Amino acid sequence: WWAAYDSHNCESCNPRIDWKSASRQKVGNHEKVDFSVDGVVVLKGAIMDEALIAALGAECDRLSNTFLTSIISKFLLKFYLRYEHRLETRSEILRDWAVHGPFGKWAAQLLNTSEVRLYNTELIFHRGSESPTCKPAWHRDTVAAPFAPEVPSVVFNIYLHDIDAESDGLIYVRRSHLDPSSMPESIDIIEPRISVGDVLVHSANSYHTTSGRGCFKRRSLQFRYFAGTATLAHGPLRQAGPIPWTFAHAPGVAPHGLKLGDVLQGPWYPLVHPEPLEKEQRSVPEAKPWGILSLGRFVSESISLINTSTGKPAPGFIVMDGVVKNPEEWHWKPMGDTGMMLPSLKKAAWVHS
Repeated sequence: WWAAYDSHNCESCNPRIDWKSASRQKVGNHEKVDFSVDGVVVLKGAIMDEALIAALGAECDRLSNTFLTSIISKFLLKFYLRYEHRLETRSEILRDWAVHGPFGKWAAQLLNTSEVRLYNTELIFHRGSESPTCKPAWHRDTVAAPFAPEVPSVVFNIYLHDIDAESDGLIYVRRSHLDPSSMPESIDIIEPRISVGDVLVHSANSYHTTSGRGCFKRRSLQFRYFAGTATLAHGPLRQAGPIPWTFAHAPGVAPHGLKLGDVLQGPWYPLVHPEPLEKEQRSVPEAKPWGILSLGRFVSESISLINTSTGKPAPGFIVMDGVVKNPEEWHWKPMGDTGMMLPSLKKAAWVHS
């Protein structure tokens, strides 16, 4: 409950879904181009068996809440009804989707790579009209990735219902993934329309948010992958708060046992394409769940590095708006209604408004 994952890592789980008949096998050429150019694409009708999505939703409802929902969502992220991650460690159905499903194959096609690894399976259920706020929260997923920003990556969003921008669906700044340290000169917002069975796909570097319109009680899952061989780069030059999502891969917090610079592999970052490795479908070896002291050390070091004598965030720091390259292009602003001051990209001010 308190660690928010199962270190046994679903090692006795087996794939049971016939994905060849339940899902599309190939990404279209035009979809590859859209993803490469825009940083986001919708794979229309990619999950062909809607009963699978209904079963996925039922499995999420069956899973008990952990610390992330019972404490973090209740007292900090009050707009979430439920927030969970590393679901593939806790459920045979979720592991089937994440490790054995079509995402690895699609990721290989979209990223033009021969190897793909998984780095998270998340659940986000919003409170909808019961939420204290439905304001947009622009960000790049780069801040929460275990690897460096230049590593090719992809996020597959599965909605358990139809959704669009008028019902608080995700919206994106077109081409914002091309430079995670800046913003395109011309701002063009993409507002996808999703039906059950569609898969919304974006780069971790794409600048995005929920629209803030409609305040819908949305229910979705995010399956996250990266390409090829990458090393652990989730160090203190990352924003360490205000949500655990931003430090979930840090050494001493995650149970992977890796040090900065180690290759991302093994049970915590399993290969999913071209084929999962049997040796990685097992418990996390000598797993050491996070504790208050290890968490406190990471957060303290991150805070000490971000607050420089110049009053600007340090170059190379990765925050919600992206990667700090030129500190003069950044300023500090409060996060939503929390009053917490966070670095914000000046060029994103128009987008925020």
